[in-house]
Amino acid sequence: PRPLSPDCAENMTPDSRFLFVCCQAGAETACKRELAGRHPELKLAFSRPGFITFKCDQGIDAPSFQLVSTLARTWGWSLGKATGTDAREVAVEVARLAIAVQPQVIQSWQRDLKLPGDDGFEPGPTPLAVEAGRVVAEALNQAGGGTLAVNRRAKPHERVLDVVLVEPDQWWIGWHLADTIAQTWPGGVPEVELAEPLVSRAWLKLCEAVLWGQVPLRAGDIALELGSAPGGAVQYLLQRGLKVIAVDPAEMDEAIAGHEHLHHIRRRAREVPNRELAGVRWLLVDINMPPQYTLDVLEDYIQQRQLPVRGVIATLKLPEWELLDGLDTIRERVRGWGFGVVRTRQLAFNRREFCLVALRNRFERRMAALSDSQDLSVQSDLTDPADLPAPTDLIDPQN
Repeated sequence: PRPLSPDCAENMTPDSRFLFVCCQAGAETACKRELAGRHPELKLAFSRPGFITFKCDQGIDAPSFQLVSTLARTWGWSLGKATGTDAREVAVEVARLAIAVQPQVIQSWQRDLKLPGDDGFEPGPTPLAVEAGRVVAEALNQAGGGTLAVNRRAKPHERVLDVVLVEPDQWWIGWHLADTIAQTWPGGVPEVELAEPLVSRAWLKLCEAVLWGQVPLRAGDIALELGSAPGGAVQYLLQRGLKVIAVDPAEMDEAIAGHEHLHHIRRRAREVPNRELAGVRWLLVDINMPPQYTLDVLEDYIQQRQLPVRGVIATLKLPEWELLDGLDTIRERVRGWGFGVVRTRQLAFNRREFCLVALRNRFERRMAALSDSQDLSVQSDLTDPADLPAPTDLIDPQN
């Protein structure tokens, strides 16, 4: 391999001056714009589709710094990059670079090359990335770094070695602390198990939203979904044992249309009479309209109709990236409806859209964290700090 190209002189220390960010392919410009507004201490250094690095001001303390972003899928501190065509030789250089940070787990992935859903592509560790992580683990073990697992979910506060394949022969190396739910997942992508063929990709989006948002769904709860056809999200809810009221003029997929716990109302969202909404506890919406329209629909159900829901999961479309400039206003509007927890994230399985999760109070998330459901297998100390208004999912310092 060619010589290692470290980002900076102190590249082997935990207080690296360069930060890397992974995002959806095509979202780089919007992500840079968002971070320029929220983190002026970060200066752009390098950019490829789905992967960006920033140079940091000297005043930043790496272990305590938290990136506030809706578009950043995952992030960490850059140690440098290694290039070459022989994976084992590159891995030796990576191990030499990484051993100083004393990682406890290795997570290896490739940057997104396509939009999720295009040509069957879905984000997550690829066979090439898994093999790269494996040879790095071997090299690190031989260098005295111990035997480390590759691409398992990190435990709270663990130090993770990141191996990002920006190109097959160009590996960027970094590290991060698993201080948020998404940062426990390799590349910020949850591993999901599909029990049966999916009705649609909405299943993936809702599964991830529930895991990331720590939404305490319970069997027997009644969920209302606006814009439900063909029924991917409904399929997920039914598999979780919920009863579902699905609102959409279009037909539901035949795989779920006859389910005993599904009540399909073939109307538009604003045409549903209140008598059909008895007992609803969870409100979901995924309408192919701009965010303002979706928020107006939500406000009608929550404020005007006074639907006593415990939480909301909304998919907000982005016909224009500039709509993200109004994120703070969107979150404040939803908080004004009586929700104590309002968070936004472009999920790994989202397309040109982002997810908003709103819960009445933080206790809802703690209940999700303590759930024994496999779909809610989140660590119990990954919860919001009570005094942080920013859209983040930091570990509660009291835990």
